[in-house]
Amino acid sequence: MTNYFELFELPIQLPVDVTLLTNYYQQLQRQYHPDNFAAVNDDEKVLIIQKSAMINDAYKILKNPITAAEYFLSLRGFNVSTEQNIIHDADFLMEQFSLREKLDDIENRNDFDLLDDFHTKIVERRKNVYDQLLQNIKEQDWNVALNHIYKIRYLNRVIEQIEKIQEKQFAL
Repeated sequence: MTNYFELFELPIQLPVDVTLLTNYYQQLQRQYHPDNFAAVNDDEKVLIIQKSAMINDAYKILKNPITAAEYFLSLRGFNVSTEQNIIHDADFLMEQFSLREKLDDIENRNDFDLLDDFHTKIVERRKNVYDQLLQNIKEQDWNVALNHIYKIRYLNRVIEQIEKIQEKQFAL
């Protein structure tokens, strides 16, 4: 299996240097673009298309700070894709319950200014959890880092709900 950090000649660390990532991505895309291989046989074309698709997937994963962190932890042997992501932080779970109640209240009021403020607050909360995640990775506290990944997923779901409500606003 190809290591995405190595593919883009990046150090295996977080956060990912997006400028370097983008530069290497563009170089690889030029090198492996299927149009450059029109004269090769079908078997080689398939391999080039697969390589190009893998480059695109790797770029998409490493460009996003959250999926890059998930990938980083997967390199350390953690199965981050499992849905059995149980959070043992009662305060965080209560916070999630409270956030969802507040979101329901805001939606029922149709108060889009309050919704925008709430969105900003949740995005900032996610950033704080991400910063904690980076600190845990730096300290090689893998289980706590994994727990922060799960927390970010919870916050992402709240953000997605907010954005769906915002989309409804613009559809009116």
